[in-house]
Amino acid sequence: MRTPLLTPRLRLEPVTPELAHAARAGPSAFAHVIGAAAPADWCAASLALVARSTPSPDPVRAVAIHREDGEIVGDVRFELLPYGRIRAAREFEIGYGVARSRRRQGYAVEAARAVIAWLFAEAEAEAIWAGCDSRNAASVRTLMRLGFQLDSTPERTFWWVLTESAHLSTRA
Repeated sequence: MRTPLLTPRLRLEPVTPELAHAARAGPSAFAHVIGAAAPADWCAASLALVARSTPSPDPVRAVAIHREDGEIVGDVRFELLPYGRIRAAREFEIGYGVARSRRRQGYAVEAARAVIAWLFAEAEAEAIWAGCDSRNAASVRTLMRLGFQLDSTPERTFWWVLTESAHLSTRA
């Protein structure tokens, strides 16, 4: 994803090398470069992850910015898995985080749904995987709303998979 994705409430801004560099400089530099307020409850958990984003012309993380109030609400990570790691050649892993003050408002579903649609349409994904702690009921509900199917339950981590056909059936 090289350009922002827009949803009804969010602008998903890809993390470019410039943005990762700004994140390493701190919250105020990051907020200036991205052009959005970076709330402390998001920065505490996610700014370091953005700062460690591998410089690449093809970003693998996007920051979700509320279009109306111009504040960061969370982020979505999407990475191509090594070839043949699970079942198909073009498999991605997705993860998401939402600022504590913005949870339980549907932002994770909205942001992840846009990235998932982009992965299937533009990145030619064959399957998308997500892992979550078995005790994280909110994340389990989010993955179910997105159409993911439980694939395995090793120890405390649930692994979920979404195919394009399952994704399309949740959109109908």
